[in-house]
Amino acid sequence: MINKTAPELWQDYLFLTKEMLKFLDRQDMELFYELMNQRERLQVLIEDASDDGYISSPAGKKLQAQVLSANQVLMNHFQATHSKMKHHQQVAEAYSGGNQPPMASRNWER
Repeated sequence: MINKTAPELWQDYLFLTKEMLKFLDRQDMELFYELMNQRERLQVLIEDASDDGYISSPAGKKLQAQVLSANQVLMNHFQATHSKMKHHQQVAEAYSGGNQPPMASRNWER
């Protein structure tokens, strides 16, 4: 990110947030986490950059609202995906014998 302006950094942040949602929907968690790491590094750049009042300008406020909205959608999808994956894991464990009742291993010979 060579000498990008605050508006460019914020646009990149919005782009990464939207891309994260795409890969979350595809359940491609490896790329999702890679994009999340890129977004975290970008956040550091945004915090360190001089925004020259951009974020308080009408354009900055509009972009910030878009980022907040996209982030909320992302978080909702992430929570739903996490719950779904957890449920699938629990079902898989139940069918694989991971959650056998205490008496299941008892020898029932007469």
